[in-house]
Amino acid sequence: MSTPKTDHHQMAAPAVNPRRLPPNEGASGDALRSLPAAHQPEVAGLNSSTARLLTRPPQIGSSQAELSALMRAWRRRLTPADVPGLVQYPRRRKQSLSQDDIARLVGSTSFWYGELERGKRGRYSDDFLDRVADALRLADDEREVLYRLGVGRQPVPRAGACGETSPAGEMSRTMERLVAAQQCPAYIIDSAFNIQACNAQARQWFPSLPSEPNLMRWAFTHPAAQQQLDRWEEDWAPSLLAQLRMAHAREPDNGSLTRVIRDIIASNEQARWCWENKPSVTDPGRAERGVRLPAGASPVTVEVITCSPLGYAGMQMVCMVPVDPAHAGAAVAAISGRPVATSEGRVVSPALPRP
Repeated sequence: MSTPKTDHHQMAAPAVNPRRLPPNEGASGDALRSLPAAHQPEVAGLNSSTARLLTRPPQIGSSQAELSALMRAWRRRLTPADVPGLVQYPRRRKQSLSQDDIARLVGSTSFWYGELERGKRGRYSDDFLDRVADALRLADDEREVLYRLGVGRQPVPRAGACGETSPAGEMSRTMERLVAAQQCPAYIIDSAFNIQACNAQARQWFPSLPSEPNLMRWAFTHPAAQQQLDRWEEDWAPSLLAQLRMAHAREPDNGSLTRVIRDIIASNEQARWCWENKPSVTDPGRAERGVRLPAGASPVTVEVITCSPLGYAGMQMVCMVPVDPAHAGAAVAAISGRPVATSEGRVVSPALPRP
């Protein structure tokens, strides 16, 4: 009895093109369903290979990985139309600039530029790095990160860097009095965003703030913080993540800061996704943002003002200054405990905790 022949071509399972899989199917579907709602439209068309990247543990602490991620993001935000005189191919496949395009603009070979974009630290000249910064249209803070991660130093000495400075974490009574004297919410943070001083207004505006000594952990892990910071996903989170990334580029060996970043991306879904897929060291949000008071019906528009006290390395004083005079009056009334008129005409008496 003869054994029937098997047609392996007929028995083989059809190949599956991951690009044609529905966005919510299989492993990629699990990853996409876990994304923050604000970014669902951006990833609806991702294939399974790309979606699997969303579950990869983020690389924190590697200067090479940071530089590579940022340089790719900087290059891909440019289009051929942004560069006058760049040759436009009739059937150009990509809308962003290629490594070859940037290398030609820099006046370098694709190899040397590619080495830098892969995060390889080397003995790059200031002239080369400045030409790269110009070609990529880098802002001042982005140029600083390029130097710090590429060659391990600042591009130019900081203005007013001369003179003695106090170690980070040490403050005088004068600085504490300065914060306490502010009429708006004010606080001082160190290079790892630990709150070193905080005035009564800040504690009254944000009753949950004293429960967490680190500003970033409070903002990303405390539900009350995200409720009070109006338009959290659009205005506040991208700005805070950019500040974290910039701080990490400046002090990659700051263990306290690294732990803060790890804690945030491990506990906050949106922070993790943005850290992996939207690397940035510039504030993409608006200068003026909304803050909801504990007893306020509508958000108070504030401008966040920061300054670095002379002589205190790594310290920053941050003030939230109400922009609109009417909002400022409502904020002051809420802080003092006086009745506050809501947008519906009702009058409420805010119950604020004592500082």
